[in-house]
Parts: sequence; structure tokens; C-alpha cells
Amino acid sequence: MKIEFKQKQIEQLPLGNLKEDQFLTVAIETSNRLGWIIGNTTSTGFTAYTNNGLFSWNAEIKMKIINGAAILQSQSRENEPADVLGNKMNLKNFISTFCSLKNAAPVNQEAAYENLAASFV
Repeated sequence: MKIEFKQKQIEQLPLGNLKEDQFLTVAIETSNRLGWIIGNTTSTGFTAYTNNGLFSWNAEIKMKIINGAAILQSQSRENEPADVLGNKMNLKNFISTFCSLKNAAPVNQEAAYENLAASFV
């Protein structure tokens, strides 16, 4: 019998005063700043992957906007018992970076979203 240790961490982040498209634009930029590899992107969320190297701990991060909030989930891609801390750190780093970017001088979010929308699945 195989023992599964896959751990995931889930956080909820309110959209606040941002529209869904603005939130998604800042969230994608946040993921890029953290060095994550963006996988699938839709108008309500995305999947990203940490890129810590072939022999290092890596995770899959999902963000989905539902009912005025973003649901963030970090789940280990390996079967390790100590992955809880890594998943918590992924979400902590995401939220911290997201808040910094959101509070920074706004870029042309509409143009950024239009570029992003072209890649939706």
C-alpha cells in the first residue's frame, strides 16, 4: 500500500476594490515576479508551477476567482511529508508580492489584460 503525503494549502484573498480582470492581471504579474511558470490561463484564473530545479521541491499553484474572492491553492508535485511549509510559503510570498504590486503605481491594466486575454484557453 502506497502512503500519500501530498499536502496542499488553500487561502482566500478578497478582490477588494479591483475588478476581476484587474485582479487577474496583477496576479499573473505577481506569479511572473516570483519566477513561477504559467500554465493554463482563463478569464477567471490560472495554474502556475514553481521552478526550483529538477532535484528541488516544486509545487503547482492554482488561482481561481469565485464570488468576489480569489481562491489560492499550492499543492506539492512530489510525495514528501514536509511539503506543508513550502506550500504555506508559496501562498505567503504570493499574497505579500500581490499586495505590493497592487499598491504600487498602477500600470495600464486594461492594455495588460488585453494582452493576457489573448492567451486564455
